[in-house]
Amino acid sequence: MLDPDGWVDAGAGRRWRPPNISSLARARARLGADPLHMLFDEVAGPVGPADDSAADAAGVFCCGLRVVSMDGSSSDIPDTPENAAHFGRPANATRAGAFPQLRWVAAAESGTGALVGATFGPYTVGEQTLARDLLPAFGAGMLVLADRNFLSHTLARDVLATGAHILWRASASFRLTPIEVLADGSYLALLHPARKADGPPITVRVIEYTVHSSGPDGLEQPSEVFALVTDLLDVEADPALDLACTYPMRWGPMRWGAETVIGDHKTDMGAGMPVLRSKDPEGVAQEMWALFAVYQAIHTLIGAAVDATGIPPEKISFPQALAAATDSVTAGFPPSRA
Repeated sequence: MLDPDGWVDAGAGRRWRPPNISSLARARARLGADPLHMLFDEVAGPVGPADDSAADAAGVFCCGLRVVSMDGSSSDIPDTPENAAHFGRPANATRAGAFPQLRWVAAAESGTGALVGATFGPYTVGEQTLARDLLPAFGAGMLVLADRNFLSHTLARDVLATGAHILWRASASFRLTPIEVLADGSYLALLHPARKADGPPITVRVIEYTVHSSGPDGLEQPSEVFALVTDLLDVEADPALDLACTYPMRWGPMRWGAETVIGDHKTDMGAGMPVLRSKDPEGVAQEMWALFAVYQAIHTLIGAAVDATGIPPEKISFPQALAAATDSVTAGFPPSRA
């Protein structure tokens, strides 16, 4: 409890005074973003089982490969001249957006939501460009999922060079000409480079399918045609149905896909309010790395709970885990300071 002069009795003749906001702001400025970046790099990584033989491996593996979902988003940041100059802002033909924004891309372990990598940059930088910062997080034994914004020859080439495999959706306008139809109905095609200097074409397997559901009138309604592009060419070792059922792990709310990671970051960790508040680019970077590190810490705790209780990770609520961790951290502080 604070005494009338604002001090806290710590016992044994010791006492301390909570720092004021300006002191915290100056300390943050002295610290900078690099220590938080290094902290995230230290804790990032999968928290799921080591292999697909474990009882709690459901949702984490497909065809013996650890599934990692990659996706991107953008976040508003405070409207200051420094932030606007560094990060830019969205605009249309008539006016600019109300706030500057940064763009970020994260790669998360499906089934647990743990981050294996994250990056961010100016709003004007595309997701494909930012995704190259995640290449060190990928490696052998991984199957990387991504939506149609990411598919390109050069990015696929670079991800495959890490030893990881890909399962990416192609847009309706993406040209993939069949060169061989396989026994399961999927087909082989060539992913051509935009320039000869980008390297040779990549042979990929294309899996096309629709999802059928019942409408209000009880009649069956097919979805649009999905086209998935993968370098897994063996129809027996990597069945098309297994791969098609794996792709929804990228966005399914019960599978902690990449879009759920983004939702947790932008809403749950911000209590429905804007998450970022720094008025300069270095402070924004510091906050982003801190949020990624805290997010990873929460999912590491969730992973420990899965190991201790056997409860599937999709049954453990991220907001409740965050609230429990927050309560334990702030228990020693009065509400006005917490």
